[in-house]
Amino acid sequence: MKRQAKTAVGMVILALGMVLSAGCGEEEITPAIHMTETGKETTAHSETEEETTVQQETETQTDETAEKETETEQIPEKEAVKVKGIYVTGPMAGTSGMDDLTALVDETELNTLVIDIKNDDGRITYDMQIPQVQEIGASKAYVKDMSALVQKCKEKGIYLIARVVAFKDPYLAEQKPEWSLHKADGSVFYDKSGLAWVNPYKKEVWDYLVEIGKEAGRIGFDEVQYDYIRFSTDSGMKQVDFGEYADVPKEEAISAFSRYACEELHKEGIRVSADVYGVVIDSKLDAQIVGQDYVEMASCFDAISPMVYPSHYGPYNYNIPIPDADPYGTVLAAMQSSKRVLAGFDMETARSGKLKDADPGESAAQVSGNGTASEAEDQTVSSNSAESEKTEGEVDEGTLSSDQVSENTAEPVRKISVNGQMMEEKEAILADTKQLDDMPGITASVRPWLQDFTATWVSGHIQYGPEQIRQQIQAVYDAGYEEWILWNASNRYTEGGLLPEESAQETEGTDAVQQTMDGEETE
Repeated sequence: MKRQAKTAVGMVILALGMVLSAGCGEEEITPAIHMTETGKETTAHSETEEETTVQQETETQTDETAEKETETEQIPEKEAVKVKGIYVTGPMAGTSGMDDLTALVDETELNTLVIDIKNDDGRITYDMQIPQVQEIGASKAYVKDMSALVQKCKEKGIYLIARVVAFKDPYLAEQKPEWSLHKADGSVFYDKSGLAWVNPYKKEVWDYLVEIGKEAGRIGFDEVQYDYIRFSTDSGMKQVDFGEYADVPKEEAISAFSRYACEELHKEGIRVSADVYGVVIDSKLDAQIVGQDYVEMASCFDAISPMVYPSHYGPYNYNIPIPDADPYGTVLAAMQSSKRVLAGFDMETARSGKLKDADPGESAAQVSGNGTASEAEDQTVSSNSAESEKTEGEVDEGTLSSDQVSENTAEPVRKISVNGQMMEEKEAILADTKQLDDMPGITASVRPWLQDFTATWVSGHIQYGPEQIRQQIQAVYDAGYEEWILWNASNRYTEGGLLPEESAQETEGTDAVQQTMDGEETE
């Protein structure tokens, strides 16, 4: 039986008598009407006093079809753009350097800019005029006139994505300590970098993030992209006291926020996307640690961006000795795994490209992370971190143990759609991943973040230049995807790795690596 894309996900709604429809889940949620904060109690607006509960029930095919129709109505009617983008910091967007980046878009295959609106420090990068931001003084106007910048980009036909860092928000945590993570003694939790994080279970935090997203849409951004849409993975997280939500899986909280944000922004005609760790594609343990359920999130968002930087995978992930030294192989393996997972294969099969019983000796230990258990202090993988690259330090929050992987429970034989034809998985696993169809309910296009920097901190690393950039892009195409975004924390991009605008369309999806390299010099 084919795996259902819409798995039962518990809504964790800290709402004031609010009932959310299960936009990409299979349950109806009762409102949360009582919650406690550190040192004080608040009561939500409801007629009864009960804890948040989750109804998990099997829907009939008729109900599921009706639900899908409702979801379709919520998704904006804007034509989706096949994104080929780069990341831009707030400070860069506010300088003349922005002209160089827009020129790069004009002259190459690029068509998108992902601009920081709410950065890793929790600061809004322009003077945003909404009460929630004004109340706490969150704006730091790197960009003096964001509306004018948006208009200038629009005149050039550039697709604009507003990057909003979600739960890593030391500024909001400082201004609203009641919204932050706390230890059992009531004190605010700080990670090893001395930063406080806000609590993903808090409805007030959700609303703050959603209002910022709405405002970005109002001034002209085409899409809002939530980054750090996860829990802190610092080793000190074991000290955090989640109170009445201690038994609520992290994936449920993140999935619930994902639904809520998508529903609210879709009402405004704004497309919504999310960044996720690359390793959560096919590692259940990693998904549990950070709270990111790849299939569930791909069933809510319009696009999902796994961070598949080769430097962020440990030795022998995907059986590659040094992933950073094999950009094509690493990105291809991760993206093929994504295709299989979203088609309905279980994680282990998706990762290995083999059915579980195909090779009994195959080890499931090497799944994710940046090193071995002995090397890993924290239970983490790395994410988009501007500061980590600028200092060429270690990856964002440490490393994830590659040998601590939850074993996937055996599932009944299912059928997979290949080019619109249903096949048993033993046949479908042999198909080119380009031919695999997404399961019903998957709404997100997949556009990975790719590495445009040299990871000097990685043992055995290689220098990244035009060839390595192009190899990653080609891997995306060869896996069956069409979109990608380049990450460089300092916004210094390798133009030689990009196709000229006039040749991009005719070479897309073909082996364009050598064509791009001809006549180009490595920076």
